[in-house]
Amino acid sequence: MADLDDKKRTSRSKGGKHSKQQPRSKHRVPIIIAAILLSAALIIGVGWGVSRLLQPKHVDENAVPTSSGEVVTINDSVMGDIELQTVKGAEVNTYTAEGLQYEEDGTPAYYENGKKISHLGIDLSEFQGDVDFTALKNAGVEFVMLRIGGRYYGDEGGLYEDKNFDTYYEQAQSAGLKIGAYFFSQANCVEDAAQEANYSINKLDGRKLDFPVAFDWENIAEGDARTDKVTGDELTSLAETFCDTITKAGYKAIVYSNTSQMLIMYDFETMKDYDFWLADYREFPTMYYKFDMWQYSKDGSIDGVEGTVDLNLSFTDFSE
Repeated sequence: MADLDDKKRTSRSKGGKHSKQQPRSKHRVPIIIAAILLSAALIIGVGWGVSRLLQPKHVDENAVPTSSGEVVTINDSVMGDIELQTVKGAEVNTYTAEGLQYEEDGTPAYYENGKKISHLGIDLSEFQGDVDFTALKNAGVEFVMLRIGGRYYGDEGGLYEDKNFDTYYEQAQSAGLKIGAYFFSQANCVEDAAQEANYSINKLDGRKLDFPVAFDWENIAEGDARTDKVTGDELTSLAETFCDTITKAGYKAIVYSNTSQMLIMYDFETMKDYDFWLADYREFPTMYYKFDMWQYSKDGSIDGVEGTVDLNLSFTDFSE
């Protein structure tokens, strides 16, 4: 330290340019320090920016993968950006809009590797009235989903049958169409779901089905309904009860669902092994999870049915 003090005293005693440069040397150290700090900040900032660019855009940066999957942010054109806790082992949708083509008659079809894998179908209830099933067959329809019945959404929640189910079944079978069925559910407890499944089984009375029996549980937008307070966990239990009861009777089962129910309400830890029939009326769905059937129109038209009818594509041939 003595040598340093001597150099300081020497510089102060000299005149000329050394005495003029001394004030500049006082500011040089802080300037250098500031430059070093600025450089460090730039390096850190560039590194952070690069890491952001390299980070997968669909993954929430604050999300932590769990044993059951990871949290991803997906963009759904119906629901917008939503965070989804994925379920390990649940199949992810691989269908893309590029695979959808239109036949000469204007009906859609889905192709993979140049091979058509989809099957055109409609779902029918007594509201369609008289149906020409031969004309449906000639229009390219391969399967029909027939309503067995339903439950009223008022407080009492009584069951009712579809008046045309028996007639539709016989005529569809005679026309050579593959047949599935659905029950319009307004269950709010597992006892209701079991009752609806058993009602469907009794109505089928051992008749052959090529396609599944669908659990069609829907929210009622108009007025109050007995299902308004059903939670996601409860709905999962309802679907599980209905489908398991149907399966034990020897029939295939499927869950009918729209986007919000499928992504938000259903617990896929439980439902990942069940088939899904997705209602989505856009040009092509962006559903994260795999689905087996797609109801692509609720007001379509086709030869054999007067007025509008629901149109469907099945990516699975359930009759195989």
